[in-house]
Amino acid sequence: MKIWFFLLLICNFAFADESTDWQTQSYKQSKHLPDLHHAVDVKLLDEMQPPAEFFLKEDRKIGCKTCHGLEKLAETPYDKIDKNAPDFLRKDGYKKLETFCANCHDKKVHERPNIHLMLEENGEIKKENCLFCHSEINKQRDKLRPLVDTHLRLPVEKICVGCHLKTPHFNSVEHTDAKLEPDSKSSARKMKEHLKNLEQEKGVRLPLGEKGDVLCVTCHSPHPQGVLGEQNPTGKQVEGDAKKGIEYKNHSWNEVMKADKRERLEKIAASLPAYQRIEKEVLLRLPAKDGTLCLSCHEFED
Repeated sequence: MKIWFFLLLICNFAFADESTDWQTQSYKQSKHLPDLHHAVDVKLLDEMQPPAEFFLKEDRKIGCKTCHGLEKLAETPYDKIDKNAPDFLRKDGYKKLETFCANCHDKKVHERPNIHLMLEENGEIKKENCLFCHSEINKQRDKLRPLVDTHLRLPVEKICVGCHLKTPHFNSVEHTDAKLEPDSKSSARKMKEHLKNLEQEKGVRLPLGEKGDVLCVTCHSPHPQGVLGEQNPTGKQVEGDAKKGIEYKNHSWNEVMKADKRERLEKIAASLPAYQRIEKEVLLRLPAKDGTLCLSCHEFED
């Protein structure tokens, strides 16, 4: 789980602001840096040893030329800077932002910790990882507790969002927007009954929110195997390595899938109407087929 969120944000959005007055000026004129831009005139730490082409100012301070290779960058108005130029960021920085930032910042230090790895090699719980989401550590690991008693730092429906996207996979929104209240539609009632029957049959817990909401934790277990006790139905889950994450392998059905998609696309292409040119227009004040009507309001640059 290597996310260099802060570093990439700095690099990626350094010049992404909407147009403002200061953007028509240069840094030398305005002394204004774009939002989320890396700080300048700060001294590099002694352990940071960037490549020789990353020029530093006196006393190892960061300046424009440290990261940017464009000539007279500080004198160029922001809206005139070619951000797509190969040497806008040194060493092809825009192609591999992580590699670019790693010229100064240590990769290992800036890895995001996987807080789902909650067990030490000796089986002891990593308490600091528990306290990332919980304000208290559950010492009764075999006891089944309601979600409201788990001392989460955020509401259970929001606790995952931030580290994870709100839409991490297909159908996630459709599921987390669903409610299985007993007094709702008959289909929802039947689904909730089926869920309870399955829980008893499989000896697993698929928790819902207070109002019957489907949650991330309804399907996903935030705790790896061994954190919750063997007798706790909340801890039951498929076998897997939380450190490796989801794993894939090649399969012969790949050819079947490709053939199926090919056939579907061919059918779609065959059903598309034939392309035709307008010969005669009607009920238009000016011709549209040659763009005259459009150009009566719109202007297009060459």
